[in-house]
Amino acid sequence: MVLAVALLGGVGGWAFTARISGAVIATGSVQVDQNLKQVQHLDGGIVSEILVREGDTVAEGQLLFRLNDTQTRAERSILTAQINEVEARRARLVADRDGQPEILFPARLTANDPALFDVVAGETRLHQGNLANRSNQRQQLELGILQINDEVAALKAQRDALVDELVLVAESYQRIKGLHENGLVETPRIEETKRELAQLRGRLGELDANIARSKSQISEVQMRVLAIDEVARTESQRELVVVESRLQELYDRMAAVEDRLLRTEFRAPIAGRINELSVFTIGGVVTPAEVLATIVPEGAKLSIEVQLPITSIDQVCLGPPARVKFSAFNHRTTPELAAKISYISAATTVAGPDSQPFYIGNVELLPEEMAQLAGLELMPRMPVEIYLTTQEQTAMAYFSRPLIDQYERALREE
Repeated sequence: MVLAVALLGGVGGWAFTARISGAVIATGSVQVDQNLKQVQHLDGGIVSEILVREGDTVAEGQLLFRLNDTQTRAERSILTAQINEVEARRARLVADRDGQPEILFPARLTANDPALFDVVAGETRLHQGNLANRSNQRQQLELGILQINDEVAALKAQRDALVDELVLVAESYQRIKGLHENGLVETPRIEETKRELAQLRGRLGELDANIARSKSQISEVQMRVLAIDEVARTESQRELVVVESRLQELYDRMAAVEDRLLRTEFRAPIAGRINELSVFTIGGVVTPAEVLATIVPEGAKLSIEVQLPITSIDQVCLGPPARVKFSAFNHRTTPELAAKISYISAATTVAGPDSQPFYIGNVELLPEEMAQLAGLELMPRMPVEIYLTTQEQTAMAYFSRPLIDQYERALREE
């Protein structure tokens, strides 16, 4: 009996005097103090080459993956051929419009490339043919002018002869008229001379009209000669507008193809280390916007992010010690490390539609604790368990707290 009383008294004394610390248990993960950089592709494709593995250190701009670019290169070849043809046509139209004897092709089209020979030769032949055609038209019209000039010369010769004849007839008429006035010549004779004089004057007027008509024809033909080049310039300019529009369309399409071709090579956006890799198979299909890899930035520091339950947030504050356990390591050989909580979010966060809200906290390992990992390397997103120490209380308060809370809740319900 005495022993029982002594035991009960000892336990009671311990319960009222011994102080113990509680702990809030939370889960979290290793994070970096900078955002992980994602390597994605806009359009997707087929993997043709994988040049890195998880854990590799990469430099900024280093090639990581390459997609199959066969189709894209084929599109570029087709567009290149079309651009070459249209650029050559534009150069020919400019030469036609400006009346240049030779076509000034872009330097790229005059390179020693057999694929360009036919394009350049074809436009050159067409330009020379157009020049020859216009030259033949001018020659024919100029020949017509010469013929009309010959006709005018002949008409002028006839006119000169007719004028001479008219002068003679007029002089004869004056003599006959004088004789008629003296009664030496009969009236029919003078009337006949007068009619002959009138006929000559009529023929002279007809010749003058023919000469004027021929000169008008010469002017018309000369205008047609000038119109040959003007019509050619107008037609060339009209076609040049269409060609320029077509060429701009091809340039835009080529820019898009070049961009797609450039994006078949995945390069590291920053220097760092490959953290996660989702591409492992040559010939595998990459979907649009798929994340192929994540890169931990060079110089980024690791930290521990913890999810604090809202039911225990009143027991957590900045500063008190904490213990961190890395569940990914062997728990028999890896000790719990001392740490402290350095940040608690002001509001709750929800990870998903079906998850419970929680507060975000940051836990810092004490500098001397890292040596206990004995060469083990911490990786981003590695899971951890954190034990956050709460304020001390007696054993009696610890065990009676649930009963007191239940009693207070019952009183509120009543």
